Amino acid sequence: MCMLRKTRILIVLIVTGLLALSSAAQSARLKSPPRSVKPSAPAPVVKNTWRGLTPLQSSAGEVAQLVGTDADLSNAPVGGPYKVDGGEVTFSFLTPSLAKMYRAPRTLHGKLFTIYFTPLGRIERADLKLAASFRVCKEQQTPGYYYLVNDAGVAYRMRRSDDTVETIIYQPSRAEIQRLAVNTECVF
Repeated sequence: MCMLRKTRILIVLIVTGLLALSSAAQSARLKSPPRSVKPSAPAPVVKNTWRGLTPLQSSAGEVAQLVGTDADLSNAPVGGPYKVDGGEVTFSFLTPSLAKMYRAPRTLHGKLFTIYFTPLGRIERADLKLAASFRVCKEQQTPGYYYLVNDAGVAYRMRRSDDTVETIIYQPSRAEIQRLAVNTECVF
């Protein structure tokens, strides 16, 4: 019995020692910063530019050149749809009558106003890498859709039925719109 008692005491001492070492190591790990912490990636910068074209900056001539048409789009309210890599694109322009209605300066006549890109492939909302600046916007006249918009001028028109992107919209930024007499809930 004496030998059995000594063995038990020895086992208890070994287990207690191991537990003490384990606790000390765990405590040290909690106090020191982790070694492999990667800094979080900055939120992607969102711009209202599509393939080098920017609303209220690009001209109708630049649009025509990009899509490869000889048509004069400067007085057209809409140009397209045009088939492009990855989908279809339609443009709206600031015609003299729209510029007058929006109280835009004459220098904006014939400028690109909005870009509507419809992707060929299915894009689900979960696949979008949205920055925190995007918010949900709903319009009463389009109950089957909602928008994810930001102040930089990018919007996603989403189908309510399957939560997928129907159209990506590049429009003037919120700051640019505030200088015009435009009244809209989400997009143009």
